[in-house]
Amino acid sequence: MQNFAYTARDGSGAAVNGVIVAESIAEASKLLRGEGKYPTSVRAASETPVGSPNTPETVAAPAIGKGGVKITRQEVIQFSTQLAIMIETGVPLSEGLDCIAQQADKPHVKKLVEDVARSVQGGSDFSTALSRHPRSFPRLYVALIKASEKSGMMSKLIIRANTYLKDEAEILRKVKGALTYPAIMLSFAILTTTFLLAFVLPKFTAIYEGKGAALPMPTQILMAMSGFVVNHWMALIAAIATSAMLGYAYFTTEKGSRVGHWIQINVPVIGKMFRKLHLARTLRMVGTMAGAGINLVDAVATAQDLCANSYYRDLWGEVSEQIQQGKQLSEPMFRSNLVPRGITQMLHSGEKGGKLAMVMEQVSGYAEQELKEQIGELTRYIEPAMIVIMGCIIGGVALALLLPIFTMSRVVAS
Repeated sequence: MQNFAYTARDGSGAAVNGVIVAESIAEASKLLRGEGKYPTSVRAASETPVGSPNTPETVAAPAIGKGGVKITRQEVIQFSTQLAIMIETGVPLSEGLDCIAQQADKPHVKKLVEDVARSVQGGSDFSTALSRHPRSFPRLYVALIKASEKSGMMSKLIIRANTYLKDEAEILRKVKGALTYPAIMLSFAILTTTFLLAFVLPKFTAIYEGKGAALPMPTQILMAMSGFVVNHWMALIAAIATSAMLGYAYFTTEKGSRVGHWIQINVPVIGKMFRKLHLARTLRMVGTMAGAGINLVDAVATAQDLCANSYYRDLWGEVSEQIQQGKQLSEPMFRSNLVPRGITQMLHSGEKGGKLAMVMEQVSGYAEQELKEQIGELTRYIEPAMIVIMGCIIGGVALALLLPIFTMSRVVAS
């Protein structure tokens, strides 16, 4: 048996220190958890504490910017999975972080994990250490970790946060995938039309001008467009660039942002997809946080802050005011056209039954499934629609070029 010095958090989240007798670090950690303590550091009592002036680990911490270190969402998921497994098997938090930092093969991931480990070993809460990197860890993730520090269910809540991140990443990937294809096809159509107007049509113009036959109206319109592009291409580029900059400047303002968000959720076909996206994400946030023991007011406030659409943000702000006044969460949703009546009714039933968190997660799963089906249906229709649009553009240009040939052949025949 051996003495092990430990640093841990008790059931209320307060830091506690002491010495425990065990055969190994793993057994010491298990004994501490059995006492209702969450170990953050366990070491042989004869060892010098990590971070003391006599240890080689004491190195000046590298400077971290205001937004912390940025890692991708997939890297956050991988980090969370590794850490949850280690904690579940009895590895203390500080040792788990050190192990992940040593195994990290990407410099930015290594830098972030080392900074988190250094903060934890210095006595900071794990949630506080993560909050130093807001560009990598969203507020919901940090809030769940903070709740786990009080409840002692770190591994379970990390897995819950990880599940949320995976679901969110999958939904966003599907939405981006549904929008990327038509964007590429539309860009290709614009570039093809511009190429025809700037380089192909001028050669036909020289041919047709030498003929005495009157050109058909479609050809005249196309030739006029070609002449404008060729003669004023610099002014055209300047106008497009200026419009893009002015549009960007406008949509970054508060008023312009609301206009953009209104267009986003009201544009035909795609608007329904974005409505389901924002609703599913916010419901998933509130349900995940409420299910982790975070009070409903804080959960709704976090969902409001993280919501990407100002109209849904206003809705959750109204919900927050209602529940702070002791009213039901579903009341403002019944009055809003942003939430389908069926979903609101399910939430109302969950409130009455005292199972709001569970119902929210189930409803968010239902909304996400509907979103996936709508994305699949949209993708099936987009491909033939874009082919038809491309065919109309290219076919229209080709027809306008061929019409004068038939006209001149009739003139020669007569």
